[in-house]
Amino acid sequence: MNNCSDKDLVTACLAGDRSAYGLLVKRHYKLVFLTCLGILGNVYDAEDIAQDAMLKGYVKIGMLRDSSKFSQWITRIAKSLCINFIHRKKYANSVAAERAMPANQRETDNDKLQQAIEKLPQEIRAPLVMYYFDGQSVKTVAERLETSTSTVYLKLRTAITELHNLLAKQGDSE
Repeated sequence: MNNCSDKDLVTACLAGDRSAYGLLVKRHYKLVFLTCLGILGNVYDAEDIAQDAMLKGYVKIGMLRDSSKFSQWITRIAKSLCINFIHRKKYANSVAAERAMPANQRETDNDKLQQAIEKLPQEIRAPLVMYYFDGQSVKTVAERLETSTSTVYLKLRTAITELHNLLAKQGDSE
């Protein structure tokens, strides 16, 4: 069975042969691990995510459209898991940093930011809020505001500059 193609192994796995998936893991684990390591830069995290990717591949193997492209498919799963891991880690770090900040300072900073955002003209405030606070892509913001992506980028840059100026003035007046 070691001489079988990926396509044959996927077919056998879909028919219920667990050992076939084991051979796929042996064949592709190194590539998946190295992909994760390249993205994450940490051996331990890469090992965890690579194992998760192989497990997810086993669970979702029925969704593989072209069984001859198992390698690309499992690598794509690994990349997606790495990106999700990075986002979760950044979020956890930002939450931890915010919790470390005294509550009264947090509220004051948030209030100052909110006040500064409210002072922005609507034409630059809307893209800023949609992009940074609602998490929408520039393309989505452009579609919703019925404008081009380059205009959205320009408005975002203008809004950030204005916010910086407003917040700097607030800091000077204290």
